[in-house]
Parts: sequence; structure tokens; C-alpha cells
Amino acid sequence: MFVMVKFPKERWRKVNVSKFLRRFKSIKASKIIEVPDDEIDRVIDVLKRNNCSVELIEFVKDDVEIKLLKELLKRVEAIRLGVAEPKELEKLAVDAIAKFSLSNLSDEVSELLHDCIDFAEQPFIGDLNEIDKRAKEILKVKLGLSE
Repeated sequence: MFVMVKFPKERWRKVNVSKFLRRFKSIKASKIIEVPDDEIDRVIDVLKRNNCSVELIEFVKDDVEIKLLKELLKRVEAIRLGVAEPKELEKLAVDAIAKFSLSNLSDEVSELLHDCIDFAEQPFIGDLNEIDKRAKEILKVKLGLSE
């Protein structure tokens, strides 16, 4: 997992953070930029023509995980009511993993998606209740962070 760090302005804090981060492998970057999706190809082309080393890092933002968790909770409720099949929960999990990659999702959400896949293979109401409970807990934390 990559962590982008912006140092604080106070020199003493910057020194402390810098010392702490020395134990981790750092990646030298001249510039880290956020580029809109519609311009990414042009920006990469220009950078590569100028012999720049380019690595794309995609982070899944909390709002994407929040949306995913809300959809997951809807499917859990539909399964509980008998309106949906457990395979629908598996499909949601597999699609999310394919779209975002596990390395771009938080550990809690990644683990929950794996549990959804396992549940579809061997449906058990206790497991469904546990998925529901954990999804609500994660969602509560994410909503607290994004407000």
C-alpha cells in the first residue's frame, strides 16, 4: 500500500515525521499530481515523451467504499427477505474486486467482500448476519470520517 505524506509546516514536526518514516521504503517522486480522467492519456503521453518515469496510483476514496457498502447492505436485506439469491451478493463482491482491485480497497472492505463470496458458496444465516453487522460498522466509521 502506498501512502502519500504531506509534511506539516512546523519544522520540529517535519523532523519527527521524517525520522519516523525512515524505517519504511520510500519512493522518490519529483511530483505527485491529481489528473482528471479525461486528461490522463494526454498527460502520460507528454511525460513519457520527455523521458519521465510514470507510475499510476489509484486510490479508492471513502465515498466509493461507502456506496459499495450501501449496495451490499441492500443485497443482504433482499437475501434476508427472500427477494434475492446469495449469488447476487457474490456477483457484487466479484465485480467490486474486478473494478477496484483488493489492493486499492481498505482491508476491512476487502475482507468483507471475500466473506460475501464465501457466503454465496455456503449460505448460512449466521454468516449473513455477521456480514450485515460488519458492513454497518465499517459504514458507520466511513461516514464519520467523510463528514
